[in-house]
Formats: sequence, C-alpha cells, structure tokens
Amino acid sequence: MQLKLGDFLEHRYRIEAPIARGGMSTVYRCVDTRLGRTVAAKVMDDQYVGDPIFSDRFQREARSMAQLSHPNLVGVYDFSSEGDNIFLIMELINGGTLRELLEEQGPLPAYAAVSVLRSILQGLAAVHAAGLIHRDLKPDNVLINSQNQVKLSDFGLVRAAAASNATSNQIIGTVSYLSPEQVSGDDITMASDVYSAGILLFELLTATTPFAGDSQISRAFARLDSDVPAPSSRVSGVPKLIDELVATATARNPEERFADAAEFLTALEDVARELDFPPYIVPVPKNTATQRAAAHVASLTDADATTVIGSVNDNADAPTTVVGSPNMTMQLPPSAPEETSVFPTAVPEVAPPPQPVVAQPHPDVDTPAVVESLSPAPVVTNRGRGGIVVWWIVVAIITTAIAIGAWWFGSGRYGEVPQVLGMDQTTASQTLADHGFGTAIATVYDDDIPVDLVAGTKPASGSQAVKGDDVTLLVSLGKPTVPDFAEQPDVSAYRAALSSRTLQYSEGESVYSDSVEEGKIAEVSPGVGSEVPVNSTITVHLSKGPTPVNVPNVRDQSREEAIGQLRNAGFDVTVETRFDDSVAGEHAIGTQPEAGSQIPKGSKITLHVSTATEIPDLFGLTEREARSLLAESGIRVAEVIRSEDSSAVGETASDVYESSPPSGTLIDSSQTAVTIVLVGEVEVPNVVGKRLSEARRILHDAGLEAKVATSASNSSRVLYQSPTIFSTLAPGEEVELRVLN
Repeated sequence: MQLKLGDFLEHRYRIEAPIARGGMSTVYRCVDTRLGRTVAAKVMDDQYVGDPIFSDRFQREARSMAQLSHPNLVGVYDFSSEGDNIFLIMELINGGTLRELLEEQGPLPAYAAVSVLRSILQGLAAVHAAGLIHRDLKPDNVLINSQNQVKLSDFGLVRAAAASNATSNQIIGTVSYLSPEQVSGDDITMASDVYSAGILLFELLTATTPFAGDSQISRAFARLDSDVPAPSSRVSGVPKLIDELVATATARNPEERFADAAEFLTALEDVARELDFPPYIVPVPKNTATQRAAAHVASLTDADATTVIGSVNDNADAPTTVVGSPNMTMQLPPSAPEETSVFPTAVPEVAPPPQPVVAQPHPDVDTPAVVESLSPAPVVTNRGRGGIVVWWIVVAIITTAIAIGAWWFGSGRYGEVPQVLGMDQTTASQTLADHGFGTAIATVYDDDIPVDLVAGTKPASGSQAVKGDDVTLLVSLGKPTVPDFAEQPDVSAYRAALSSRTLQYSEGESVYSDSVEEGKIAEVSPGVGSEVPVNSTITVHLSKGPTPVNVPNVRDQSREEAIGQLRNAGFDVTVETRFDDSVAGEHAIGTQPEAGSQIPKGSKITLHVSTATEIPDLFGLTEREARSLLAESGIRVAEVIRSEDSSAVGETASDVYESSPPSGTLIDSSQTAVTIVLVGEVEVPNVVGKRLSEARRILHDAGLEAKVATSASNSSRVLYQSPTIFSTLAPGEEVELRVLN
C-alpha cells in the first residue's frame, strides 16, 4: 500500500512528501505532530513486510542506529514494527548527499577531501567503537546538513564485528566500494570499512572510482588482482602523502591496512598537519532531493493531499537489485548474475530465458443476469418468432466468446510447469510438450542428480508459465571436477574457470616450483580432476619461483673446477676476469652473489677469475735463461742490475741472484715489469794446470779477465793464479796467471 500525502503513521507522523525510494523502502518527509518537528520516515515497502529476512535487516538497522550517538551520525528517534507498516523515524537532514555535492563540484582539492573524510571517519570510528561494521560506505550514505555538518547514514547492512564471518556465498555491498574480502567471501572486519573509506577518499580527489569493467562482476573481481591506483595518476597536484594514505587504506591484504577508522583518522590528521592544510567548511549541495521535497510541500494545496507518491530514484536501499548504476547497492551471486535455482546448481553455459511475467487477471466480464421480466405492453411489430430466436442465438455466442476470452487472457494462457526432476532429456521434453511447453536446454552441476538427467527447470516446477513458451531443462553435469591449471596458470583465467564450475577461489600459501614461474599457479587443493561438491572452495597455491639453492664456495679452485661445481648446483654461469694479488691466475676469486647466499635454482651467477701471474724463481739462472722464462710467463723485463750485496756470489757474472718483485709474487702482468738482479761477486775458478788458452776461456766465461806476467804461448800450462780458488772478484776484474814456457 502506497502512503499518500496527509496519511499518518501510528496517528503521529503525518506524511508530507517523498524524499527518496530504494529497493525495499521509501523515505518520506514527515511532521511529528506530538513534538511539532520535521523528521524523516523510512518506511519498508509492503511486499517486504512479511519477509523475515528483510524485516530483520530493517529492524537491525534501527537497533544499530539507536545505540549510536555521535555528531557525525544521523540520529534515530523512533521505530515501529507493529501494524501494517514497519518504519524508522530519523533526523531529517535539510541538505543533501555527498554524491550530490560531487556531481555539482567534481574533484575536490586535497585539503577539502581530507576535511570531508575527517568527519566521515569520526562517525565511522564511533560505529567501530561500538563493535559494529557498516559494510556499505559510499557517497550516497554520507549526508550534509544545512549547518555544513557531515553525517553518516544507512545502517541497513551493518553487522557486529564478531558476527561478520563469511557465512554466505553472496556478495553484499556496493560494487564500486567493496573490499576484496567482501568479494572473495573472506571474513569481514573493520578494515573492510577502512578500504571503502579509502575508495571514498580516492573519489573525493578524482570524482571517479578506481576500477572499471564491462559488468558488475568484472568490476567487483578487479580489486582482487589490482591495487587502487594513486589519485595523482588521475588528477595532478595530489600530494605524495595523500597517495600513500590511499595506498595504505586500500591495501588488498586487510592486515596491511589501518585496523579501524580511529587508526585511519589518526594517520589522516598527521598528514593534514604535515601538509599544513587550511580549515574547510563543507558546502551544502544546492539542488538536492531533500530540498525538492521541502519545496514540494510548500507548494501543496489541499487538493494535493490525496496525490499518490511517485517513484523517486535512490539506489541506497536496493541491495539486491542489479542495475547499470555504478553506485547501486547490490547483492550478487559469487560468479555470475544468473538466477539461483532451488537445487545446489549453477548454469555455466546457457542462460535460461526470463521468467514470464504473470499477467494480472482481467476484471470479470459481466454475464447477462437472469431477472424476472416484467410484462410490458404489447408492441406492434412486423417481426416473426424466427427473428427472435436468431437474436437470442447471437447473444449466446457473444456471451460465450466474451467468457472464453476473459478466461484466456486471465488464467487460460498459463499452465503449471510439470515436475521432471530425474528424467532423461527425451522424457522430460515430452512431458513439457504434453503440458503445452517448448524445450530449451542448459547444463548445470549438481551433487545429487546423475549426469545427463534433469536436475531442475527454469521456471521451477509448480510455477506458472505461458503455454507455448520454452521451459529450460537444467541437465545435470554431475559434480564439478577441479579444472587443470596447466593451460591457464594465470590467476584471473583460473578464477573464471573455477567460477564456470560453481567453484570458489581461495588463495593459499605460496610454494616453490622449479617449473612454474613466480606468480603463476603451481598447485591446487583438492588436486586437478578431483570430483568435489557444488560451490566447493578450491585452495590455489601460487609459485614463489624455483627453490632457493646455496651458492657454493669455489675460491682458489681452477676455472674449470669452479664452473663445473656452479653448473652442477643449477646456476647459469657467466665468467668475468680481474686481477687479484691473492689468487693465482686462472683460479676463482669468488662469485656474485657471494658464497652462502640463497638464490633460486637456474639464476644467473657471475664467476670472477683471477688474471694474476706468479713471478718464477730465477735464482741460479743466467740472465738469458731468466729473460726466456719471464717471457714464457708473459712478464716484461724492466731492467737488469747487479746486486750490491757482498753475499750475492755466483759462478759467473751473468748468474741471476734474485728478482724484483721477488719470485712467487702475484702481479698484474699488464701493469708490472720485473727487474733482474745479477750477482755482485764471482767465485774465482781454478785454472792451475790448464793450458793458457783454456784458462783464458774459463775466466772469460766467469766474467773475469786473465793477466799473464810474461809472454807465453797458448799451449803453456798455468803454474800459479792469484787470487786463488775460493776467492771472489767483482765481474771484470783480473786474475794473474804464471805459466811454464
């Protein structure tokens, strides 16, 4: 029953004008005749009064609002669930909604957006302090009164925090403002309201909501895989601190958000102080539904008092309606917008035809009543009795036709959909045909009905449908099986595959996998191909990439040994060379990452190999031999010097005593040359008894000179030498010889 202007609620509240109408209630402007004040009455529609679910929700809203008192919450004055009407009497906000303000002004500057959100969070903090969760924050539920105060309203979806565990497979809330856990069906906490408040801040700054999509479903699920973008990416001039505030409030993981509205409010105040934001008075929207209602009341005359209220569009009270507006509160099935049958099934392939609208029966057609005929005076006529008979036959035919038409256009067009549960398709189709219906086919998953047998119909058996229309047979696919993720390791694709089989997606702990790249699906539980009940939850484990492997220590190993060990550990090895004065050439200095690090198997690793050259031992070699050996090692000779050390004695003047740097030193041969140090003293060889020619040669080879006291032939033999054997001379000095001629 529609309330009319001038009607009373409980003989106290006089209806003046409608303000807004939603899916289950209408809000009226009323006058409290006892207290003489204007109030708002939220009246449940008649069709829901007898429904315990909607009635419970309405009463819960009244109780929730009644226990809360805060300047930023709409006040509640009265509630009644007796009689024909269930209604809630609330504070009348003579202003407008935040939605109307955004439509008038567009994006707000950062300081203004922060001021608006501050008031919202203050009200929401009072809700959270009472242990409640709002669950439906959006601009339509934020009101601005004529004193520029911001107030939070509409507690139709509120729940106690302790009772907000996921117990339904429905998504409840407003799509644009849903938290990820509202979409996924996980437990809802106060952090869920924080997420919605973060979306509100994003919209205040940008005049848009963050997620787009072709359908309500795609927009709802987008937030499971994507983060809310920074507001500065949509509108220039947004401070970085504000971007970070939005990012924290809208983190996909509830544990990474602010815990509740109070914590969010504290962070908001810190940012406002840091950015030195000026004060801001929130303006009242100029053209609002409330103002239009007040203007309508002012223009009424007495003749208007019986006008029936027209429909006013307000999406805040339509939680179960799927519409095109992005701001409509909605309640969706978990995976698809198809209607839910009375069986635990889902229709993944063919959408059933819409249920026929049952026509309202036409008014009964009056049939000629049998009355006592009076005896009028005879009329003079030239008609015979045959004409009268024909006339009565025509009347009878017309009357019968009218009656048949009334029956046809009333109930005769409709038939009852028969029960075909458990039949095969052929039998079920014939049964439908026998009742005057055509057949359409759709497949569903069902826990109880065997494959290829009928699990139900759309419309359901026992309901009325227009004869000649198709009734959809829901043919059982049996229990769903867990789909293979090998062909669709991407999360969004696999989520859709699960949804098409009525299965719910749940993300479990990530696991290491040597064959699946990070972020892709590595395994599922129950396993692929497992038969599970309809609407089962499948736990999906994403890959963390290959299992980490310890980098081995290969220092001082030869190049070949080090490469072999690293490759055996599963690494992709790249070699780089460099000088290291502590590692021999062609030996491993180390790796990057360093030894002991844990990195995924198959990772690239750099092996550093030393280019150092070791100076060989030159002692006792001749200068020529030393030069040759150094050249073979790739070492340049800087110079050759003679030692000044008296102990540096050799057999010949060309003997090498040492090198600089000394032998065994590791050098960078491209940068360093070696100095050869020859002996400083030569041992005097024994030439006594030798022929003079041989004695001269021996002394010459030793780097000494022969001095003969008298002239003698080369064949003469040496009788005496000075200095004698075991003496030393500097290279080039003379040994005096005496010979026998």
